[in-house]
Amino acid sequence: MKKLAGLGPIFYAIAIAGFGVTQLVTQNFLTGLFAVSPTLPLRTFLLNLTAIVYLLAAVGILFLGRKYLAAALAGTVFFLFFLFLHLPKLLGDIYNAVEWTPPFEALMMGGGGFMIAAYLVNTGPGDVKWSKPLNLMGIISQYLFAVALVVFAVLHIRYNDYIQTLIPAWMPGHVFLSYVVIAAFLLSAVSFFTGLKLSLASGLLGIMFLLWVLLLHAPRAIGKGNVEPEWSSLFVALAVCGSAFTICRQTEVWERRRVQRGALAN
Repeated sequence: MKKLAGLGPIFYAIAIAGFGVTQLVTQNFLTGLFAVSPTLPLRTFLLNLTAIVYLLAAVGILFLGRKYLAAALAGTVFFLFFLFLHLPKLLGDIYNAVEWTPPFEALMMGGGGFMIAAYLVNTGPGDVKWSKPLNLMGIISQYLFAVALVVFAVLHIRYNDYIQTLIPAWMPGHVFLSYVVIAAFLLSAVSFFTGLKLSLASGLLGIMFLLWVLLLHAPRAIGKGNVEPEWSSLFVALAVCGSAFTICRQTEVWERRRVQRGALAN
């Protein structure tokens, strides 16, 4: 699992690059994730600007020296969407369950960006200026990630019949699998809140999302190559997968440093 978890930042970077390419090709915001009003002032400019930011952040995470700044940039964009686009819509129609999914997907990916930034600044050459703020944002993002998991668990319980229709027909035990997902969300959230078995929980959560990418989203997206929401869903799952794997690796870094500090103290 350690080698697989090490791919977390790469998976996240590929996902946000996918967002950028999709927006540039379709010349539209991602309809399921960023339902931006057609009447928004400077809409085309903002559309292309955010697409370019996604691509630059992805390139930065993969290739630049200060990869942590690129990851933080991506996280900031997602948090801005959450605060200024999703949250007002959610608060204005809080009893509409349809309005709950996009905000918390954006929250998870924003949190993922900052958790990756914290991991990269801790495992790279280091940067005194950015280390403390990014580690703080990484910890906050871990809790926000957990809140989103609880929300999705509740949505899966409420719409369990619909969730079962999304499971490929060739898979047996649709009811059982749907409840496994709910349990995974809730147990992972508890682990993220408490820190108990965090490396194991985040690693298994990452594997679950990776399986969704390979077995659920990729076949649907490839089969519907011109349907943007299918590709957006694939990239969302890949970004969350990368975020979860990064929590797994970050936890190992923290544990290693704790052991080293204990050894030095003795």
